[in-house]
Amino acid sequence: MRRRQPLYRLPLHPTPGMRIRVLLGQLSPRLGDVEANLRRLEEAVRGHEADIAVFPELYLSGYFSKDMLYRLAIGLGDKVVSRLRRLAEETSTAIIAGFPERSGHGFIYNSALIIDERGEASAYRKRHLPTFSLFNESRWFRANKAGLGTWRLKGVEVGVAICYDIFFPEVFKAYSLRGAQLLAIISATPDSSLRFFKRLTEARAIENTAYVVWVNQVGVYDGVGFAGESRVVSPLGRVVAECRPMDEDLRVVELDLREVGWARVQRPVLRDSIREDAETLLEAYLAMEEAP
Repeated sequence: MRRRQPLYRLPLHPTPGMRIRVLLGQLSPRLGDVEANLRRLEEAVRGHEADIAVFPELYLSGYFSKDMLYRLAIGLGDKVVSRLRRLAEETSTAIIAGFPERSGHGFIYNSALIIDERGEASAYRKRHLPTFSLFNESRWFRANKAGLGTWRLKGVEVGVAICYDIFFPEVFKAYSLRGAQLLAIISATPDSSLRFFKRLTEARAIENTAYVVWVNQVGVYDGVGFAGESRVVSPLGRVVAECRPMDEDLRVVELDLREVGWARVQRPVLRDSIREDAETLLEAYLAMEEAP
């Protein structure tokens, strides 16, 4: 019988002794005021020594901007992005921040702007749009169904996701099998959902033996309180740092990437992943689509 080969064939260990500093930018954006939100982001990045700075979902526009999103939508070639590219290059800080991304076809994405330390800009587009309870994202945004690839930020392979994406472990397994050592998730999570996200940040870290950085919005909008409590979770599920609840907080957390290598020896879930599991999952999806 032919031996099953694991999917994961990348090196177990990152660069020996490598440490990075991550800024958790737990801020409360002003609805519809891109300029004010941009200024606060710039102040946060310039005021803290960090390698990667992470800000919440739809931070540049504010999450509850609703129909204003069409007017506020930003293209990757716009002045706002150029300004952030200069900021990243001048401070040698990679930046991840949520924004409504304008498409040339007239629709918009709920996106994460990703700018590396050299000022190169790209975007991750949210895959799973919540349309239940107080959420109605499908009204304004188009879901992304394209493939996934990691970003190299300050020498670290990073996978990026947005809020409700965290409920879908396949996204994060794909990133980790492609070499991600850090999973950055930006969010606009109300206090009513906070308990789910806390459990899932730990689960995603353990499943993928990767650091999880989760940065959540804070503030009260339309009577809904966004919970804050952004956090960093280690590759074996230990909470390394957590921001304040229901209040703005800017916190720099230093991560030792050797822990990723150690975790992948102690709990080799990536080494032991097999293609047949993914194929079985695909068969189940196809059966679900064909069901009456």
